[in-house]
Amino acid sequence: MEKEYNELWDKLIRESKKPDIYEKAKEYALDYINSVDTRNVKPTDKAIENLINFVHDLPEAGSDAFEILKLLNDYGSPATIAQTGGRYFGFVNGGALPASLAAKWLSDVWDQNAVLNVTSPIASVLEDVCEKWIVELLGLPEGTAAGFVSGSSAATLCGIVAGRNYLLKNKGYDVAAKGLFGAPPIRVVLSEEAHSTVFKALSILGLGSERVELIKSDFEGRIDCTQIPTLDDNTLLILQAGNVNTGAFDNFDTICKEAREKGTWVHVDGAFGL
Repeated sequence: MEKEYNELWDKLIRESKKPDIYEKAKEYALDYINSVDTRNVKPTDKAIENLINFVHDLPEAGSDAFEILKLLNDYGSPATIAQTGGRYFGFVNGGALPASLAAKWLSDVWDQNAVLNVTSPIASVLEDVCEKWIVELLGLPEGTAAGFVSGSSAATLCGIVAGRNYLLKNKGYDVAAKGLFGAPPIRVVLSEEAHSTVFKALSILGLGSERVELIKSDFEGRIDCTQIPTLDDNTLLILQAGNVNTGAFDNFDTICKEAREKGTWVHVDGAFGL
């Protein structure tokens, strides 16, 4: 068994250093890029039906790399949403600039674990640079820290847990050590048009729907400042920098001034506006 394993490993190493498979991937990728402007934004019914080619029993042995790429190209590419083609107006999805896409290809080859400087010095430096640029770009106070996560849902979760822990800490309660059982209650105030991921994050963090105080919004989806209850240092206030339907920003100048005076923690969901 050990001999068979070593032979298989040697084969994988040899194949990984051959350029042919990467050239074929580049060929398929360029074909997709060059045709994305004219292909259907939404896959055809036939393309959806052809996805059956991916559905089969777990194989007993590995597959040929070229066969896998061909399968993805022949049946996977036609079944994609052509969101990078400029004619897609569905959800708020990003595009793919040549520089960022090429950099992503290169970073995929690096295959770094970006968690620590010792596991990836380059990732650590790039994170520091991006943090500095973001702080400068947004005019944030010197010393502002940034955290990079997998997406806006994870960012919402991290931001709200920071607010929850901060408010509880100010009440003399260490939630990281004691958990939420017996924790002092805190208020959560947010707009009725907050994004669904915000409500999901609140649920995950033990701040359930029955504890939330929903505030009505105006015709553009901005939270109604006149309806916000009296704020205090026991309140987690969630605002929006970009309503998902209109892009409207809440009135930060008015709301945050009072929140700062009262010691309220303000979480800003900037997924659609920032």
